Amino acid sequence: MSSTRLLVLGVVRIAQPVHGYDVRRELLSWRLEEWANVKPGSVYSALKTMHREGLLALHGEGGGGGRPERTRYVLTGEGEKEFQVLLRAHWWHATSPTVPFLGALCLMPFMAREELVAALTARISQLGAKLDELRFVRETVRDGATGADGDIPEHAREVFEFAAAHTRGELDWTRALLRRVQAGAYVLAGEPGAADLGPGRGVLGPVEGLDV
Repeated sequence: MSSTRLLVLGVVRIAQPVHGYDVRRELLSWRLEEWANVKPGSVYSALKTMHREGLLALHGEGGGGGRPERTRYVLTGEGEKEFQVLLRAHWWHATSPTVPFLGALCLMPFMAREELVAALTARISQLGAKLDELRFVRETVRDGATGADGDIPEHAREVFEFAAAHTRGELDWTRALLRRVQAGAYVLAGEPGAADLGPGRGVLGPVEGLDV
């Protein structure tokens, strides 16, 4: 399920008729670039795709003074149906997020203990700063704001609460892993007993057919 598709339909529904730039600006103000993978390019691409599919219609507005016309979007009847379907699909189906960091976690034995401790310490500092940022941004949300007046809508506080809960969970886990690593957990790169994981070798020995 595409969260970008749902979010773009939702913002058009709230602010229609609305220009693509304003859709992008609204979504970025909700801090969704990281948590929902909403990139500026994906917003414009979604608008164009959904216009081709008949979910959005164009609403032209004269620029005045000889300036070019500024195209804005409105939701069609089919767009409203798609919005309702996607909204309920996301609410009723709990899916696990994609976390690129898990790839590096699986390959932790390639790290020397000293570097891993330094990386975890830096990660703890960054996660703490992210929590502070989320708290300050949440406090800027005005009571009663609907989003139609250009402010971040009041209910978007829950976006920041959700992000903060995930960040706190990762921060707690990272601190615990740091303590385990500092206490000597796992055999890491350069330590006695470390598996030979050089190029062409698997954890159980040389890989057949590889000449290294």
